[in-house]
Amino acid sequence: MRQPLEELLYQKLIQSPVFNSWVRRIHARINRIPLEEQSFSAHRIVDINDYTPTTWHKINAFRIIFADELKKAFLFR
Repeated sequence: MRQPLEELLYQKLIQSPVFNSWVRRIHARINRIPLEEQSFSAHRIVDINDYTPTTWHKINAFRIIFADELKKAFLFR
């Protein structure tokens, strides 16, 4: 059975080194990580304890959750 064109293009994009380096650069820019510090090896195990949110992340998450709760409480849709 043949893969749909969309699935084929998706697989090509995910496996593309250019796309992966672009995603790494964007990720580094958003999280303010120098590109040299990023180590993306195929055998690296990601641990949930590696991530430590900054104060800004915590404040922004609280703001989003608080606004969502207010919308639910007062039915502002």
